[in-house]
Amino acid sequence: MLKRFLLTWLFLCILPLAVLLSGLPLFLLRSELDESTLLVATCLWGSLGLLALIPLTNGALRRVWLFRGSGDPVSLDQMRQSLLTVNSMDCPVTAIAKRKKIVLTWRYRETRWCELFSHLGINRLYELHCRFDADTRTVYLMDRQRTADFLICPDRVKTGRLRIPLPLLRLRAKRLAAIEQYALLTEDEYNFHPREIKSPVLGTILASGWHVRLSLF
Repeated sequence: MLKRFLLTWLFLCILPLAVLLSGLPLFLLRSELDESTLLVATCLWGSLGLLALIPLTNGALRRVWLFRGSGDPVSLDQMRQSLLTVNSMDCPVTAIAKRKKIVLTWRYRETRWCELFSHLGINRLYELHCRFDADTRTVYLMDRQRTADFLICPDRVKTGRLRIPLPLLRLRAKRLAAIEQYALLTEDEYNFHPREIKSPVLGTILASGWHVRLSLF
């Protein structure tokens, strides 16, 4: 894990430097360009550089944070179903099946858990988006977050727009290494940290023989 963190910081240092170096030809030609042309060229280079940083950072994240599954991989339907089993458990996590994804989040639509979130003063909802690549037997895990205001549970819960936070890289939760372990925890044993969703999902996927890559999008 330490190696992954070091490689991540290395990429975060190298990528901005590479973008800056890409502007070297423009710097060398600055004396040959008039002021307005130089300004336009500089703005264009800066915009393209910032846009390029996003996919480059995402590519580095996917490359470094790759976890390989163990054993023979199950089918796509079995993989999806293993994540959806959380819906039959007495726990604060739910899984929502979509066409190409499964989204896991807190059960804020249920009165019991909604009132607990309100009592604890929780004001953000974490979502883990799982996108499946059946050809490579890989699941891409993407962190999402939105603000939440538990006014009257569960009918008047206000949620904000979905946004992309910094990726959660400290994945392991002490008591949760697989989805099945939700059944062993009582209500007061949860800290309601995103790791309590991401860690068991990661463990379940890897145990099913599928690989995991962390991703921004």
